[in-house]
Amino acid sequence: MKRYLLLLVFVLAANFSFSQSKVTLKGYVVRPFGEYTVGDTVTVYGTRKNINTGMVQYYIRSPFGEYRYFNEDRISLLGNDLDFWENVWMENRAETINKKGWERGLRQELIEDAMDYYSQALNNNMVLQDDMLYDYIYQLIYSIHPLSMLKDRASDFSLVILNSTEHIAFSFDNGMIVLTTGLIASTESENELNLILGQCIAHAVLEHNLVNLNEVIRAERRARIWGTVAALAAATAMAADEVNNGVLHDYSLAADFGMSVYFLSSQVLDNLGAGYSSEQQLMAKRTAAKFMDEHPQVNFFDDQAYLNTIASAVSITAWQEYQLKNYSYAQVLALKLADARMASDIDYLLLSRIQRRKSNEMLSNQLALEYLQTARKMALDPLPELDKEEGLVYARLQQHEKSKAAYLKYRDSLLELKEKGKNVDAELRMINQYLQRNLGQDAAAMLKTDLDPD
Repeated sequence: MKRYLLLLVFVLAANFSFSQSKVTLKGYVVRPFGEYTVGDTVTVYGTRKNINTGMVQYYIRSPFGEYRYFNEDRISLLGNDLDFWENVWMENRAETINKKGWERGLRQELIEDAMDYYSQALNNNMVLQDDMLYDYIYQLIYSIHPLSMLKDRASDFSLVILNSTEHIAFSFDNGMIVLTTGLIASTESENELNLILGQCIAHAVLEHNLVNLNEVIRAERRARIWGTVAALAAATAMAADEVNNGVLHDYSLAADFGMSVYFLSSQVLDNLGAGYSSEQQLMAKRTAAKFMDEHPQVNFFDDQAYLNTIASAVSITAWQEYQLKNYSYAQVLALKLADARMASDIDYLLLSRIQRRKSNEMLSNQLALEYLQTARKMALDPLPELDKEEGLVYARLQQHEKSKAAYLKYRDSLLELKEKGKNVDAELRMINQYLQRNLGQDAAAMLKTDLDPD
């Protein structure tokens, strides 16, 4: 009866009620040690592995208040059904939490950091909007860590995907995982992404943000981070307005002007506690790799299905790399989708643009035209950029009549957009000037610029 009662106590403890100040396990003594004899019950406040013997040791408090580690051969745990991540926490964080407490004030600051980061990213158009991709990655996250984390309050994992070519992933103490489209696009399999997610989860479980936090500079740090973001956002908005003036479809997001570089800079990550040390990175990688070795069943997509799921991140990253003049890598990403028959009309438009940037050979220009023809067949809605791109390619191919026809069609689309209040004046002016030079004076005089209604 006594053992079943103790088992019930353990089950309650294993639920990790967050109203308690300490998370513990229960066990009974099977070999005497210290002041304990066989049959005594003990509270286990943490675990570790002996670096010399590899034996598990339990962190026990003596009746006199002294804490010491004792080998597992002296204690039998009651109902020890902790999962992988609970064992990681008990081995790496339990001793510190029992010594220092939950440090709730600092954790609250970290929660506010996470919310500030998300709101600033959202306000600056940094956050990818793709419900299908988010839902898929959430499934992966909860396949890896299905339970709430062991924190001072119930905490579950959440996800933010930033539009950025940077290859970065990190997490906050409250479980908010930050990935970039560039990092997702660089992965070749679900297993690669699972390893990245496992590392982010490990950082949160091991509480590396809290470990790295410097309480003394927090107030100054927060003002410095988001004050700089406000100034940078204003400059970015001006640059985006200038570049996108007249551009109908373009993935030159704020990331292309340095916003994402700042959001993911070492300065910001260090001040958020996410500037992980080499030792912390290695620990997270080893923990994630061990989890994947022990739980291979969390991989459930083959490479083809995986690419289909992350295709939006690949497409956006390809456009961003193109805007950053990284044409070869942009082409690699776009062709990855095309070769797998997963490219959209926008992806084929990009392939045509890249082809023009990389070569002026006849075969290359013909391939660019083929990409455009494929894009036009796939397009579900009008895509005026296809007309402009065709005009450029036909001009290269010395098919001038087709080039003029494409530009005239593009001009009609611009006029329709202008009537709807879109700012396409710069683009319309450029097309008008081209047509005036190439259609002859009489035909050009018949065209209205519509730039000045008076």
